[in-house]
Amino acid sequence: FVLTITTRVLVWEFCIRYFTINLVCTRTGKRSKMVKKAVSELQTRLQAINDEMEFYVELFNIPESKQDEEDDSEYLLETEGKPKKMIPKAEENSDEDTTDRLTVKANKITGKHHGRKGKAGTDGKNAERKKLKKDKELKKKLKNINLKAIKQEQDRSKLIEHKPLKLKQEKKSGPVFNAEGKIVFSKFQLDEHDVKKKGIETDTKKLLKKVLDNKKQLTELKQSGELDKYAEIKKKQAWEKAMAKTAGQKVRDDPELLAKKVVQRKKDIQKSKKKWDERLEKIEHQKKQKQEKRQSNINDRKKQKKTTKLKRASKKGRIIPGF
Repeated sequence: FVLTITTRVLVWEFCIRYFTINLVCTRTGKRSKMVKKAVSELQTRLQAINDEMEFYVELFNIPESKQDEEDDSEYLLETEGKPKKMIPKAEENSDEDTTDRLTVKANKITGKHHGRKGKAGTDGKNAERKKLKKDKELKKKLKNINLKAIKQEQDRSKLIEHKPLKLKQEKKSGPVFNAEGKIVFSKFQLDEHDVKKKGIETDTKKLLKKVLDNKKQLTELKQSGELDKYAEIKKKQAWEKAMAKTAGQKVRDDPELLAKKVVQRKKDIQKSKKKWDERLEKIEHQKKQKQEKRQSNINDRKKQKKTTKLKRASKKGRIIPGF
């Protein structure tokens, strides 16, 4: 009786859940998974109840049907044709067979209950197994890495042992001299072209003076009649000029160009001087403006303080003209 009630309750629960799931699924659009889950849960529960019912039927020897004491053959209709053969009822099993069947059923029920309850336990065991497996794999990898490192170290030590040592022989070289004939102590020596060359004049004024003096000397020799000396000096200057050009020096012996350069230089100096004076004047003007502004701010602050004091005094009751 109790079992029939439980089955009815389960069916009612299934119907309610089915309709609620159906209502939710129509709104959301996800139908199949939730319905399948509910049906599978109900099937498992009904199967468990069925097993229990079979167990109790076997335990208490409940008969399949009860024979009535009254004879109802008078009220029964005659069937046409041959009467159906009645299947002979199987003989009742012995007590041992029933006990065996009962134990099997009980084990089955208990096994199902344990299976449902022990899902979480099995999951935990699986997770533990996976963790142990991972730890083993990690240990194996570390072991392989250590073995490889040891092997490499051994190979390196063997190579060092077999390799003959070659000592570097330091070459003792003598002192090194540069282009000017001085001893060089550093490892790096600059090129001869990078060395600052002496005796080359760069001042345009001095060059112009030298060219003009030379020209004046030659004209004087020509006028005095010393032509041999004039020719000798001229030849010497030509050779010096050619040698300087071959050495890569710039020869500046044109008086007109040198004069223009001197004039340009004077103009540049004047221009830069003017710019500098303007800059100084501008700085001075800015300085003066800042000082004036500062002074005016100080005066305004003093005036404001004075007026606030007079206002406070007039509020207190003192007679002050203008307030």
